[in-house]
Amino acid sequence: MKKISPTQIVRTVIQLIAFVTVPALFITVFSSTGGIMTSIAGGSFVLSENIGRIILILGVFLITLVWGRFFCGFICSFGAMQDLLNSIGKLIPFKIKVPEKADKWLKLLKYALLAFVAVGVWGFSVTGDTVWSPWTVFGVYSSFSGWSSLKYFLTLGGVFLLLIIIGSMFIERFFCRYLCPLGALFSLVSRFRIYSLKRKPDKCGNCKLCTSKCSMGIPLYKYEKVRSGECINCMKCTSVCPNENIAADTLPAISGVVAVTAIAGLYYAGVINTVPDEKENEPISIEDITASGTYSDGVFKGSGEGFRGDIDVTVTVENGIISDISIESYKDDREFLQKAKNGVISAIISSQSTDVDAVSGATFSSNGIKEAVADALGIEFTNPNSTQQRGHGGRHSH
Repeated sequence: MKKISPTQIVRTVIQLIAFVTVPALFITVFSSTGGIMTSIAGGSFVLSENIGRIILILGVFLITLVWGRFFCGFICSFGAMQDLLNSIGKLIPFKIKVPEKADKWLKLLKYALLAFVAVGVWGFSVTGDTVWSPWTVFGVYSSFSGWSSLKYFLTLGGVFLLLIIIGSMFIERFFCRYLCPLGALFSLVSRFRIYSLKRKPDKCGNCKLCTSKCSMGIPLYKYEKVRSGECINCMKCTSVCPNENIAADTLPAISGVVAVTAIAGLYYAGVINTVPDEKENEPISIEDITASGTYSDGVFKGSGEGFRGDIDVTVTVENGIISDISIESYKDDREFLQKAKNGVISAIISSQSTDVDAVSGATFSSNGIKEAVADALGIEFTNPNSTQQRGHGGRHSH
């Protein structure tokens, strides 16, 4: 019977805990990076409003700079999904072997995708409201409630996710190796890492077992010190070498895992917030409102479908004009909900209509808020997130 390495047992346990508790952390790290870059480029950067994002990004990237890509190897839920899929794929007789030279060139794709996201998506929003990201679709189906409809598999992001699922079954860490833009960022940063795996070539029998078991396809047999930006510190090479010729210093390895786990724990506990503290909407003067009063006075409640479930709002109408919109409850990730709220609510009040643009990077939450307001006011609204149409009559409360 094959002996299971204690290191791999610990890693699997950490991956499982991270998958359950912080499944969207990798998305948050990437979107926070994009949010800061977008605000700086647009001249709207405010330090106090981005302090949570900065702490999260600095924490994760500092860990990567010192210890390497422990985040990818231990915390990333998308990576954990690929590990599971590859384990299933090993049961399939058909195998795919990517030649070393081809693997080297294919790994450049993720840098091209990073450039596209940074310029096209963050800079010019070329994708609009299209569900293009496989991470978005993964986020929808990472909760049981998301499986009420399979329609997102029919989007561009859904098609990409299906291709990644298939690819991951035959090529270990398929997305991480070739397509992950966040992995491209980590790879660039971790090239300068202080901590590295060490190999003893003079005692090596050149069996290349460490290379064959490397999750990222790194030709480990070529190096004495493994400082490649591709390494995700999965420690499979140290676990499989029969002569223990490749190893990691125990203290740095443990401290790296603890550090990245601590970042995830602080984020989950709410100590690290990636959005500013919730503020009341700034009052909008009557002169700013472009539509005349057309709604019935009162306080109305409505519900719309966001990313992870319903968003409930209360809408106040005075003198036929929407004067206030407040969010009572939601299930979406706080960063995306708050981002959508800050942009959409003021736009609805200003235009007195739900026909406003969604906030880039928070499309699902934006559409959920718009649908909830339409539901409260009893007007028709078709939410691309939703499998049903609402807005057939608001629910009045005193």
